[in-house]
Amino acid sequence: MELKQLLFNLTVSELKKIRTHVPNAGSSQRKDQLVAAISGYLLSDALAPLVAGMPELERQAVAEAVHNWNNQFDLIGFKAKYGAVPRFFTYDPYDWLSRREPLAPTALELIFYNRDIPADLAERLAALIPPPVAFSVTTCDDDALPTAIGDSPDKDEPLERVDTEFMVRADLSAVLRLVAQGGLAVGAKTGLPSGAAVKRLTALLSGGDWYAESEEMASPRWAGGPIRPIRAFAWPVLLQTGGLAKIDGSKLALTAKGKKALGQPLEEVIASLHERWLAKGSPDELRRIDLIKGQTSKGVKLTPPAERRKVIIEAVREGCPVGRWVAVDELFRLMKIDGYRFEIAGNPWKLYFSDANYGSLGYSGSVTFELLEARYTLVYLFEYLATLGLIDVAYTQPHQARRDYGGHWGTDEFDFLSRYDGLRYLRLNALGAYCLGLAESYTPQLPERPPLLALEPDLSLRLLRSPEPAEQLQLEQIARADGPERWSLDAAAILAQSATGPEERARIREFLVASMAEDTPKEHLVELDDWLGSIAERASALNDLGAARLIQCRDVALAAMLSKDPATAAHCSRAGDRLLCVPEKKLAAFRKGLAGLGFVLPELKP
Repeated sequence: MELKQLLFNLTVSELKKIRTHVPNAGSSQRKDQLVAAISGYLLSDALAPLVAGMPELERQAVAEAVHNWNNQFDLIGFKAKYGAVPRFFTYDPYDWLSRREPLAPTALELIFYNRDIPADLAERLAALIPPPVAFSVTTCDDDALPTAIGDSPDKDEPLERVDTEFMVRADLSAVLRLVAQGGLAVGAKTGLPSGAAVKRLTALLSGGDWYAESEEMASPRWAGGPIRPIRAFAWPVLLQTGGLAKIDGSKLALTAKGKKALGQPLEEVIASLHERWLAKGSPDELRRIDLIKGQTSKGVKLTPPAERRKVIIEAVREGCPVGRWVAVDELFRLMKIDGYRFEIAGNPWKLYFSDANYGSLGYSGSVTFELLEARYTLVYLFEYLATLGLIDVAYTQPHQARRDYGGHWGTDEFDFLSRYDGLRYLRLNALGAYCLGLAESYTPQLPERPPLLALEPDLSLRLLRSPEPAEQLQLEQIARADGPERWSLDAAAILAQSATGPEERARIREFLVASMAEDTPKEHLVELDDWLGSIAERASALNDLGAARLIQCRDVALAAMLSKDPATAAHCSRAGDRLLCVPEKKLAAFRKGLAGLGFVLPELKP
């Protein structure tokens, strides 16, 4: 909107108040003359000395609006960048606390109208004020990452650091194999893991969940509740959303895509899982913040999670250089300053803490970032991106980690707002760079670990170190424990697994060979190959062609005729003197051929 048009929309009293900032504006009471006086002043050469005389903070407010924020003032973004806001934008004449200190005269009253700058005035201001310095996220390397965080040395919380790229390599294989065994129970309708499933997953995951059971502080539900599960909750829903697993009764079962994933490169599977979660992931991450109530209430109008996730990913792409640690609060500053914002609910009045009337989030108005956007972002980063191994994390206990909710009604007793409050730093790693489209290829950086197994002459296995949870699961699938350090290969178990296809047989051999010391005698490996080869021959000796019907003919002549006549011969085979075998999938064609020959096959009686 142009300046004159906007001024004509104001009342005479409003225009007279603005005129007090215009030198030699006269004392006319007519709207047209008031508009002419104000617009003539602002659209003249007098604008330059007006701008030059403004305090630096106010001039920066104008610069950000005309150069970066589409002629609008963003209070949240400005405060995040400069640490303070001109009082003009926070003064409330209806608030008695604000009125205790009157607002000093400021040129901003001539420039901003309901936090907007008219288009023609903004064009002139952009020519007078240089663009502000772009915000740059502060990063650090491993050496500069703190070891603890706190208000004072005696209250420091240790900072736990986890490199997730190595972790997910073991986790993905272990979770898929657990599902293949039918060992992951979920709700038949919700698909969410049961309590027993969470415990089993936690024990299986590399390093357990983010927080160990011993670290769980007994916070009552009204004060925050449990801080686990996080990773153990994420994996079952990630697999289902990614199409690798499906509900089968009360458990998860691998799909054909899930079985294929066992032999695919890690980066391809993880990239697919993240892409599917980004677009279709369920449940909504907001549901994981237990203390925000009213999420299912009528009229809350929650926005699609996919729209929110895309904004977060764009912020991570811009603000997180690969291989550098970024404080979560620095990422939040970037999101505020550069406009990586998203709406959570169309009607935040329906969301609340403790009490629907007094604790409504609507009271916080449009300036709330920490309560909704920040908390949602923490869930997405800590529960999904970190679980998938896209970002490394450094975190503390969530208790009192973020105290930005304390001014809201009903939060006095909260120990934390969400179990994800403890996330302090993140680092985009090589796997994350590939999955987020920042790198064309991915080169795995595998940690150096001592060999796990020694192969004895009798093909028994001797442990050289304690196995990781994923290694333990793989061992249990193909061998029997004969003692603390001795295992025997289980021919029956390997035979059953080998029956699923050559890929599984190859994975078993790859696991065994990769787990052995480099100096394993060559003759032992040859003997192992021969033994696995004999199992492979037996596993592939028979082939299940599917269900079939056994048809009994009246006599041998009829059976011979039907097995040779062109109308039926292609759909059956002899199974005895008077018996024909008809595959279930060919039964309809066999019946049609019979009809052409003048015969009919009665329906099978139940």
